[in-house]
Amino acid sequence: MEIQLKKNSTTPLYKQIRNTIRSQILSGQLSDGFKLPSERQLVEKLGVHRNTVKKAYEMLIHEGLVYASVKAPRGYFVRNSPSEVKPDGKPDTRKAFSSLDKNFNYHFLGTQNTFQRLYNSSYLSDSISFAGVLVNKETLPLPYLHEIMDEITSGDDLEPFWFCDPQGTERMRACLASLLFGRKIYVQPQNIQIITETYEALSNIAFMYLKEGDFAIVEEPVMPAIVNILLHTGAHVLFVPVEKDGIQIEILENLVERYRPKLIYSMPNFHNPSAAVMSLEKRKRLLQCALSHNIPIVEDDSLFDFNYSGITLPSLYSMDRTNSVIYIDSFNLSFFPGARVGYIVAPDNVIKTYRRIVNKDQMFLNSLSQYMWARFFEKGYYEKHRQFLIDFYRKKRDLMCSALSCIPGLSFSVPDGGLVIWIRLPEYTNDRQIAAAAERTGLLLMPGNTFFAEGSHGESYIRVSYSSVTDEEIAEGCRRMAEVLNSCRI
Repeated sequence: MEIQLKKNSTTPLYKQIRNTIRSQILSGQLSDGFKLPSERQLVEKLGVHRNTVKKAYEMLIHEGLVYASVKAPRGYFVRNSPSEVKPDGKPDTRKAFSSLDKNFNYHFLGTQNTFQRLYNSSYLSDSISFAGVLVNKETLPLPYLHEIMDEITSGDDLEPFWFCDPQGTERMRACLASLLFGRKIYVQPQNIQIITETYEALSNIAFMYLKEGDFAIVEEPVMPAIVNILLHTGAHVLFVPVEKDGIQIEILENLVERYRPKLIYSMPNFHNPSAAVMSLEKRKRLLQCALSHNIPIVEDDSLFDFNYSGITLPSLYSMDRTNSVIYIDSFNLSFFPGARVGYIVAPDNVIKTYRRIVNKDQMFLNSLSQYMWARFFEKGYYEKHRQFLIDFYRKKRDLMCSALSCIPGLSFSVPDGGLVIWIRLPEYTNDRQIAAAAERTGLLLMPGNTFFAEGSHGESYIRVSYSSVTDEEIAEGCRRMAEVLNSCRI
């Protein structure tokens, strides 16, 4: 939540704070039940006296826009609809998680073979690749990285070369807490765990909460690696279709009622591969469904930095009031892939258990990558580079969509973010036929069926990525795709 104060304004500071929060509530940016920053957090963030913040909140309470809860969960909460939210209302605060020990059963989804081959070929072959989501070499922040590396090698600071806590360096976690404040996620560094990538995080989380015979829910289409990770625990995976505004919530509710799953995995923002964005209403219903049945949610927000619309819906984590959500994110696409650095945000008990799981495989994490990212953030380069990435990839998206729109028979929606386009093929074709024919011309496409673990729901789709290709390759790749489709028509 961003609040900009003008210290030289004739409007008192407490009114500036009140006006900003009030505007965000009335515009819908802050939804019902949203937990606002504590008085201390705003004091530290804005550099004002505590009485200033307290007076602002008192005005909002008097106006019926905010209520203060003195019972757990304590704090200030948005009340857009007074009839629906009662002051000091106490929701179910049952402990949402419990760690489980179990033996592993190994399962492997066959579609992973196809996916992995095409993904690897995207950076190992000379083909034009629309298949893999990779960092574009033109976007690497090399000048910033050179500056930071020079600083490291010419200085006497041992931090980047030394041991670090298995939870991650305190410096990076403090930077992440500051970054997350801008996403309306208000956490302390102790609630952040550093990871190498989101798949590693999900694997450890699945190890914590699933045992053989349990059920887990994912959105479909889904990355095959996600399904493999869950199957690896011996759990059964349930699939909920995704539509334009996110998960089909009625189906989710029915599955939850019937199977009582132990875990839900969701990617609300720029879902991969569909690029769908979950609506605010569905986010609320998903949280309510999970709370009603005491189910933890893993929220993957690893494409947050690739938002081209300027519209940001609140994350599930920021809307959650009952410690039901684990938030995961990665910088492997927005920093540089060799850094292999990301993080999770979770309640205290989850972080403590996760830390012990990390210790079973390694004593400490990569200090150098964490130091580099922390300095990248502290110097203000993260935000500059993020804006550069948005402009760069928005142009790639527009160029790809323009070229695809010239190919007869294709149907797709222009995504508001992410790095892929989900395309419906003409009725006379199927995904594997088109992908195989395209590969023979030197063009790599990802078959839609790769993202469906059961049945052939994906055979009418292909996923194309514009992340790593040049403008010339986009034009040439779409020309080859048009020729392939035309040859299949004959």
